Amino acid sequence: MLTRPDVAIVGAGPVGLAIAWRCASRGLRVTVHDPAPGSGASHVAAGMLAPVAEAYFGEHELTGLLAESAARWPRFAADLAEAAGADVGYRADGTLVVGLTADDLAEARRLWSYQQGLGLPITPLRPSELRDREPALAPRVRGGAVAPGDHQVDPRRLVAALR
Repeated sequence: MLTRPDVAIVGAGPVGLAIAWRCASRGLRVTVHDPAPGSGASHVAAGMLAPVAEAYFGEHELTGLLAESAARWPRFAADLAEAAGADVGYRADGTLVVGLTADDLAEARRLWSYQQGLGLPITPLRPSELRDREPALAPRVRGGAVAPGDHQVDPRRLVAALR
């Protein structure tokens, strides 16, 4: 006799696999439906977990959700690495935001002011400070900022660990 799953998930990308893993670890019977698990966008995605650098005007509620989600990633990554016995490529290096022209920098400063008004950690940097952090930046960089609360994960390693 076939048993029915408690949870059926359509799509075996990072989100679907993470849901399946968490449900299964709680004792639920899970079935994942995907003809090619882990073969979609996760192979080309950058893996950005960047609620600060990606916060934009008018997205206050979404930014709050993204920041809360990002705050849970260190624990999630550690739990998954332990369960899978593999590093998921989680990095907490922050994000550099760079302005190449005066216009880029003026627009970025307006956005940083908005982000700081939301209480998000973003610190403007001079060009020399940016190059200290990333020496490969173009010499014509006009300025930028660092968002230390932004992180990243290697999506290919993440999917492999979840599988």
